Amino acid sequence: MKKRITTALAAGVLAFTMSASTSLAAFSDVSPRYEKEVNYLITNNYAQGITSTTFGTTNSIKRIDAAVMVARALGFSESSNLPDAGFTDVPKSRAWAVNALASRDVISGKTATQFGAADTMTRNEMAKVIAAAYGLASSNETIPFTDVNSRFAPFVGALVQNGITSGKSATKFGAVDPITRGEFAIFVYKAEGLSKIEPPEVEEVS
Repeated sequence: MKKRITTALAAGVLAFTMSASTSLAAFSDVSPRYEKEVNYLITNNYAQGITSTTFGTTNSIKRIDAAVMVARALGFSESSNLPDAGFTDVPKSRAWAVNALASRDVISGKTATQFGAADTMTRNEMAKVIAAAYGLASSNETIPFTDVNSRFAPFVGALVQNGITSGKSATKFGAVDPITRGEFAIFVYKAEGLSKIEPPEVEEVS
C-alpha cells in the first residue's frame, strides 16, 4: 500500500489542536454524534456543507464527490498535475481528484473509460478507498459480516481491525448500502488516527 502523504498528516495534527467541539458552521443537521468529525473535515477543507446551514449528514455520496474529499484529505488540490486516468464521465473541474487517486491505486473505475462519477458510493467501495488511501494493511482474517463478498472482505477487515468501523449490526456491514456523508466523516476522522470514537458508526436500531 502506498503511504499517505506526510503533509496531509501534518495538517491533520495541526487542525486537531483546535477545539474539536467548536462549530465552524451552523449546520442544523449535524448531531453531537457527528459534530467532532464533521468539524474536522470542514477545518481541513476536506468537505463543505451542501448549503450554508446543512452538511447533508444523512445524504449519500456520489463517487465523484467522495473522490474529491479523499483527494483533498491526501493533500492533493486542483493544481495537482497528474496523468489523465482516461475516464470520459468525469467533469473536467474534478478530474484532478480522480486522476490523483487513480495514480496512487486508491480508486478505480467501473470500466476502463467509465468512473461511475454520478453513481452513489457504497460502503464496500468506501472501505476499499479508505484502506488504500491510508495504507491500512488488507486483512485475511474472517470478518463477521455475511453481506461482504470476498472482493471487499480484506478491506472491510482492515477497517474493523483498526477500529474504524464495526458495521451496522453484529453480522451486517451494509456492504452495498450507499455511504452517507456522516459515515464518511467518521471513517476519515478515525483513519486520520486522531481518536477512537465511542460509540462507533453502528446504526441505531429502534
